Amino acid sequence: MEKSLIRPSFVTQFSCIGSECEDSCCYGWDIHIDKQSYKKTLANPDLKGLAQTALKKVKRSEQAWAKAVLNQEGACGFLDGNKLCQIHAKAGESLLSHTCRTYPRMSHMKDGDRYESLSLSCPEAARVILIKPDAFHFERMSVRHNNEFDSTPLWAQKAHDYSIQLLLNNKLAISHSLTAIGILMKTVESVKAQQQDSSHIDAMFRQLESLGDRGELQQHVAGFNQDTELQKKHAFTSIHLWLNTNKPVRGRARFELINQAVCRVVDEEGNFSVKQLNNAWLQHALPALEKHEDLFNRYLFYYFYHMNFPQVDKLSPTEAFRVMMVDYFMLRCYLAAMAADKQGLTEHDIIMCFQVYHTSRQHKANYSQYVVDLLDKCHFDDLATILTLLA
Repeated sequence: MEKSLIRPSFVTQFSCIGSECEDSCCYGWDIHIDKQSYKKTLANPDLKGLAQTALKKVKRSEQAWAKAVLNQEGACGFLDGNKLCQIHAKAGESLLSHTCRTYPRMSHMKDGDRYESLSLSCPEAARVILIKPDAFHFERMSVRHNNEFDSTPLWAQKAHDYSIQLLLNNKLAISHSLTAIGILMKTVESVKAQQQDSSHIDAMFRQLESLGDRGELQQHVAGFNQDTELQKKHAFTSIHLWLNTNKPVRGRARFELINQAVCRVVDEEGNFSVKQLNNAWLQHALPALEKHEDLFNRYLFYYFYHMNFPQVDKLSPTEAFRVMMVDYFMLRCYLAAMAADKQGLTEHDIIMCFQVYHTSRQHKANYSQYVVDLLDKCHFDDLATILTLLA
């Protein structure tokens, strides 16, 4: 059966920078070793002695047959004095475990096609995705396989394609694109529930494009002037506290830099203030991001592609939209806090905020459901209120 492999240029542009990485994946993570790699490492005469202390057999599965033993600094036992992998140096890439050989490369299957990507939890991957030019050129290659696969529902195909088209519409500011996508998801949800047929998604997309062309969508956004400061404060502090609790060893020091910046965003009484955070965004973050004016467009384009939006974590289309808005909101808050603390943002600061947030996010089980439940408690339960996260 002939299918396709889709590969964005940010995947081909990526190359591990090894010991120069500011948050190496060889530190602070449970590194699982598959059974075949474990046996080959123990059989290698140049690695056998080291492997006896650097690996611990756990036998959880064929893929997690052993784990790397970390030293007091949280480093993998196979790292040498220059923070380079001795397995790679002495035996080559072929002997690396599947985890070490592939990370941060990831992929997902859709309709039998394979879509390659990178995880933002890697600083260099985040740098390529968010900063490097020409990161989003796509190549499609023909491949053959006989694996069975489920077909993507028509509502999901249309929702995914139309969301990307609305995001990339150069007549719309990002807030207007997100508003249109939020409106579209309500129609998608009714189609998914079989309350309407899929032609209503097409009709709503055409209507939203027309509203954008006439400037009426922009007027619609201007009408969202609800005061949700207390709700936003509760949402932000709850998520930030949860991410800051039992966080992974990897990235902990970098997360603490962000946490300290957040703690310094206070009002006259010394309490954390969303108003002050918004001021920091306008006064410090936005001017610093002028050199990266497409930052969030790139991020959201990656997000839609990487997460296969809106089919995210078994959420409904409107729930997936709300979680995506929270991701956008949290990243903007972290950038604002860092900008206020440092009176500006360097490229290093920008990459740190995205990478640390996604490192913490992916290590929280049921993160998406936690966010949905929290938004319900904070009464971010309709489009008008959820869109206030943009301001």
